[in-house]
Parts: sequence; structure tokens; C-alpha cells
Amino acid sequence: MKQPELGKRLADLRQQKNLTQEELVEACNVSVRTIQRIESGEVTPRVSTVKILLSALDADFDSFKETISPSKSDKYLQSTESWLQAAWISGIVYFVLGFLDAVLEYERFENLYEVDSIGFFVSVKLAYFLSYAIFIVGLIKLGDYFSNYLLKITGFLMIGLFAIITFFDIFSIFYPISDTNLLSLGAGESICVGAAGIVFGVALMRLQDGMGQLAKIAGITEIIAGFFFVVVILFLLGYLMLIPATIIEIILLFKGLEFIKSERLKA
Repeated sequence: MKQPELGKRLADLRQQKNLTQEELVEACNVSVRTIQRIESGEVTPRVSTVKILLSALDADFDSFKETISPSKSDKYLQSTESWLQAAWISGIVYFVLGFLDAVLEYERFENLYEVDSIGFFVSVKLAYFLSYAIFIVGLIKLGDYFSNYLLKITGFLMIGLFAIITFFDIFSIFYPISDTNLLSLGAGESICVGAAGIVFGVALMRLQDGMGQLAKIAGITEIIAGFFFVVVILFLLGYLMLIPATIIEIILLFKGLEFIKSERLKA
């Protein structure tokens, strides 16, 4: 169902019943913050949440749904479903390639930033970036569906940062950088990635109303990882935190795929 029309209709229905948001909370056990965000059009709630609110307002779901224009076209849902399908699979590829990338970076460090096979190194880096980009686009698509504009913006920001890092890694193979400059650039990279990761985590938490507690957990792990990166000297802990964060986000994408499939059946 479409926002902000959905939120406005729910607010009108609540006011017709002469109920405050706090009184509605007591009747349905949905937090006042969630009700505020739904009524303001900030988030698109799950169908189950709408049904709970309507039950508390003594309203019929099917009748109410008829008063709301269809939220998404079948073509839009098909496109979103395709992206989510590709995204969770790409997330697995990205997760696996992350370990290979770590090995390559370690070997490069041990060999004073020289690599045995430039072609293999570049291929892995490009595949790593591509799988990450598709993975994040899936989360951006979820953000678009649930009107989570912060997730859309920070998702593209994360892809942009990863592209810069990938370019730098490849560039440094052909044009070696001094240790001093390398340390300075590495610290700057860690801070930028960490700051963006914290905002990205906040954006993921905003999916909670649509995708449940899993989105909240994903957001919290991203925020913790981001904090470690910002501190710089704890960046290795940041990389470790990205392991559970990535796993949770892959599951979140798969769950989102199932949700979109169910929405298509209802449309």
C-alpha cells in the first residue's frame, strides 16, 4: 500500500474514532514511534502491522485496502524481485571473495606490495567490487520499496567508496606509493568507510518496521563495524564485524525477496 496516502488514511481513521496515538498504542501494542512514522508517511509498514492497527480501529482490512491506490505496479515488483534475487546470490559471492581478497592483500603486504600475477589480482578485485555493488543495490531496492531514502543515498555512497578503494588497490600495483603516504591514505580510507558504515547501519535499522528485527540487528552490526573503522587502530575488528553483518544482510535480502514475492501474489 502506498505512502503517504496510507499513513494519511490511517490517521484520518484514528481521528474519526476520537483516539490519540497514545490511546491507539494501548489498543494494539504497536509503539507510538512506529505509528508516528507510519502516519507521517516516513515508512511503509508490513501488511501484518496494518491489519493490527485496523483491528484496533474496528476497520475491515479488505474494505480499507480498496480505498488505497495500488502501491507498486507488477512491473516494479518484478524488477525489484529480480534485483533481490541477484543481490542475495551476489552477497554470497562477495562474502566468499572477501576471504580471497584478504589473502591477496596479505601476500602483497608480505611481498612489499608486489603481486605474483597482476591479471589474477585485478580480476579478483573487479569481481569483488561487482559482487559488492549488486549486493548493495539489492539493499537500495529494499530501501526504495519501503521509502527509506537514507538507505538509498548511503547505499550509493558505499558503492562509490568501494569503487574508489578498488581503483586505488589496482592503481597502486602499477604506481607504487611510499609507506608514509600509504599509511595516511589507509587511515583516511578507514575513517571514511567507518563513517559511511555507521550511517548505513542507521539506515538499515529504519527497515525494521518493514522487515522486522533482522534489519535492526543488521544495522547494529554495521554501526559497530563502522565505529571500529573510524577508530582506525581497530580496523581489523571492523573487518571481523563485517562477517556477521554481511551474513545477516544476505538473509535480509532473501527475506525481502520472499516478501516481494508475496506482495506480487496479493497485487
